[in-house]
Amino acid sequence: MSQSVPQSSAQVKVSKDVWQQVHDTYGLFTWKTGKIDPVKSTDDVLSSSKVDEQVALLERFSGQSIRGKKILEVGSGFGVFLVVTKKKYGAEPYGIEPSEEGFDGSFGISQKILEANGIDPKIVTEGVGESLPYPDSCFDFVFSTNVLEHVRDPKAVLAEAIRVCRPGGFIQVVVPSYGSFYDGHYACLYIPYQPKWFWSLWLKYGLKRDPTFAKTLRTEINYFSIKNILRPYIDSGEIEFLGMGEEVFRERMTTLKFTPYAGLTKIRKLLELAHRLKIVTALTWFLLLIKAQSPLIISIRKKV
Repeated sequence: MSQSVPQSSAQVKVSKDVWQQVHDTYGLFTWKTGKIDPVKSTDDVLSSSKVDEQVALLERFSGQSIRGKKILEVGSGFGVFLVVTKKKYGAEPYGIEPSEEGFDGSFGISQKILEANGIDPKIVTEGVGESLPYPDSCFDFVFSTNVLEHVRDPKAVLAEAIRVCRPGGFIQVVVPSYGSFYDGHYACLYIPYQPKWFWSLWLKYGLKRDPTFAKTLRTEINYFSIKNILRPYIDSGEIEFLGMGEEVFRERMTTLKFTPYAGLTKIRKLLELAHRLKIVTALTWFLLLIKAQSPLIISIRKKV
């Protein structure tokens, strides 16, 4: 396969004022929910290196370079993915992001970051994934990460992603699985498939955390629920289902070659212990057997 060759090593330009704005919204929120260092989480969410890793996965699973390709990011957040894929990889990116209250001003901040990097902020459209304001079959790639668990209707978002992807195009949606044993938002161990009310009680009385945010998460998302959503498209021959990132999960578990962004620092420490105890191979096998890997890297090719 061909891979994109970065055109520049320049980092995303973020002013001190914008960095502080991200810190005071997103960063402090991660401290409130997951007791994650707000400076680290701010730097992580604005990291261009994180986008490099995302592009590597896109190209690995799609088997093609993103260079010159039209890409839609559903839930484009602060716009970092858009900046890096355009300036560094030569793609033609677009984003959609809600602007209503409750999204930490991400749409407005993305406009500032795009402008600071010499990119037309109009490439980001206000909107939601359930109703994409684009015609059918107009994107080569559709990408989304850590968004599906926040939407009102995951089924509708996936349907829209398939609709706007061109025949032969590629869709990748990265989302935490609530069939796993860890939640990254609260950076805590998680009981798979537990009722949301039970988790809320544990957060409130066990961990002394505010469970309000947890009540908004789509905890019904897991390997099996995603497969059920995609089943009609698979059966009709509209898409080719390429997997949910099982091989990436195995690699990360057994080699520890992943960047511990945000709350993943805790996961790395647990995995380092598993390696010292020489149980990581068995643990990885068991988690994959019961479909408890996370995140799910949902990879789909739309058939011609």
